[in-house]
Amino acid sequence: MRNIVKRIGLIVLAVGMTTNTVAADTDADARELVRKVLEALPKDSFEARMTVSSGTFEPRELRMVRRYVEGAHGTYLEVSSPDDLEGIRFLFLERADKPNEQFIKVKASRTAIQVSEEVRRQPFLGSTFYVSDLVMPNLDDYTYKYVGKDVVDKRTVTLVEMTPKDPEADIYSKTVVALDPAELLVLRREYFDKEGAKIKVWTVDKLDKIKDTMSPTGQKMVDLRTGETSRLDVGKVDFEAEVTDALFTPKYLLR
Repeated sequence: MRNIVKRIGLIVLAVGMTTNTVAADTDADARELVRKVLEALPKDSFEARMTVSSGTFEPRELRMVRRYVEGAHGTYLEVSSPDDLEGIRFLFLERADKPNEQFIKVKASRTAIQVSEEVRRQPFLGSTFYVSDLVMPNLDDYTYKYVGKDVVDKRTVTLVEMTPKDPEADIYSKTVVALDPAELLVLRREYFDKEGAKIKVWTVDKLDKIKDTMSPTGQKMVDLRTGETSRLDVGKVDFEAEVTDALFTPKYLLR
């Protein structure tokens, strides 16, 4: 089971936009900007095709369905290829102010299993992404520090350092996020190990306007220790697809 889980995981389309620009020149402003980014995550229901790829394995194709359900950003995932992973299903219920819930159903099991903290720290789909890299953070689990400005893809960004209040509960010692304060987008994340060395860099390298919102449709993760790069790419997004609350329950995984 553990070996299967290492090869699979979630993808969260974390995007958002607002017309209000938020500055972040102090630590308090930095926390507020992160809060605004999380708050701006879209609540539209949709279905999309996702691809996870790398030079080290066959591309993984997934069906993803999103819906805002009872205060949670719900994500239903189902792997369609390759054959050895086809039919594996996931459910993720993510909240900014409460613990996240994540479930998995593999073909060999008759039950849906709630994902443990250990699994969230593991790579998924054989890629350089970890499950924890793509899970919405709980705002109150971190302290925030304004660390300057930068430019990412010709956009001026605000750099915010996020440090876990409980170091033992997090895989990284800190994360530095590059936030576009005008459109409330996360454009880059830099991850640091327990010794303070930068080990991975996540970057959005493709943005498209989807339903009047600038959304990241292409992103990559570079592991600086190995030089390996993995990608997450979004295909066609269908806002007309039938999406019901029933999809976002552990029971649905067992159908």
